[in-house]
Amino acid sequence: MLRKFIEQYVENQRHKRELARRRWEQEERWREEDRAIDLAARAAKDVSARRHGESMRRLAGVSYIALRCHEDTWTFMARAAFGVWEPSWSQSTHDTWNRIGPDNKRLCMLTVDPNLPEGRITKGADGMQDVLISGHNLVRVLDALRTAARSDDPARAARGRTLYERISAVADMTDATRPAGKTTGIVVSIDDSLSEPGVHEPSRPLAVAVVPPVQTPATGAPQRQLPVLTASHPQRAMESPRRPAVVSPSPTDHSAVRRPADR
Repeated sequence: MLRKFIEQYVENQRHKRELARRRWEQEERWREEDRAIDLAARAAKDVSARRHGESMRRLAGVSYIALRCHEDTWTFMARAAFGVWEPSWSQSTHDTWNRIGPDNKRLCMLTVDPNLPEGRITKGADGMQDVLISGHNLVRVLDALRTAARSDDPARAARGRTLYERISAVADMTDATRPAGKTTGIVVSIDDSLSEPGVHEPSRPLAVAVVPPVQTPATGAPQRQLPVLTASHPQRAMESPRRPAVVSPSPTDHSAVRRPADR
């Protein structure tokens, strides 16, 4: 009986080792499949080294351009290329209060000096700004955006790839055979337009109902009435002079609005 127990124990151990081996092989196949999918995804959003090198070579010969974009877009590119940047900054030189430029602490965090003194970043309306960026900085920005495009973070990769295409398009516009000085003063705008079906006129803001507390004669405890909308319509919100605002369509029927005098 003891011999039978030992044989059964040995057989059980053999089955356990076999199951563990099969499980390891299955997990290894899954890892290989995941690795292949990951490499295919990286290759799809990566830029070839030949194209990247040609774009940087062309941008290195540019004197400067005016890059027009939103301050958040420039902040993303500047942080990727120079290490640190804030949306409110309009210069890379020292500012004690860290309002329009970096203070001593953030000045030491810059990996590379972008050489953007006062006057090279012009703030506009709605967060838009013009940045006079040299070809030297364009090369560094393009290289940093290529690295961001290969990020595992989907949002960072999408921003990096989109902005890489916009900056590399500047390199495609250069022509070494033309006389020098043709790129000076060129404005490159990063502002994709929206389709017409999604653009509407700004709607009127909703009226605010003011509900005063009412004293009851029995207990004197404050109670609240049901809100009644006023009939006065505030003035239409100011629309941006550059482009139509994208808002949800507003209802045009105001017949359900009650006036205080109609109660």
